[in-house]
Amino acid sequence: MDAIPPTGVPAGHAHSLTYGMGTFGPAWVTWITSFAIVIVLILLSRYVLQFLEPYLSRRRQTRHLAIVESLALDQRRRISIIKCGEKKGLILTGGGNDVFLGWIECADATPPTTSFENPAK
Repeated sequence: MDAIPPTGVPAGHAHSLTYGMGTFGPAWVTWITSFAIVIVLILLSRYVLQFLEPYLSRRRQTRHLAIVESLALDQRRRISIIKCGEKKGLILTGGGNDVFLGWIECADATPPTTSFENPAK
């Protein structure tokens, strides 16, 4: 039979974190370790998503359709200027339905020139 040393701790268990805690000890250490691993995984996922964001959002971008400006009229309705290719349009959203109000003439575009002929000639 193995002899118990004078300290009262069996050999091999003297430096164990859970010695003397009964069945709660191993569960406590397992819980703390699992909690730490979950926190580390959450923090790492933030950096992984920041790294992957340009690749994930590239599929959703379009070069031909964009919202240029938007203005809230009230709690439910919003008026927006959209750009489709080289044209700009005005839309009213919210309320009962969405309405396309029409195309906008660009301010930076040159106005069409008209030639006035003198009919008296």
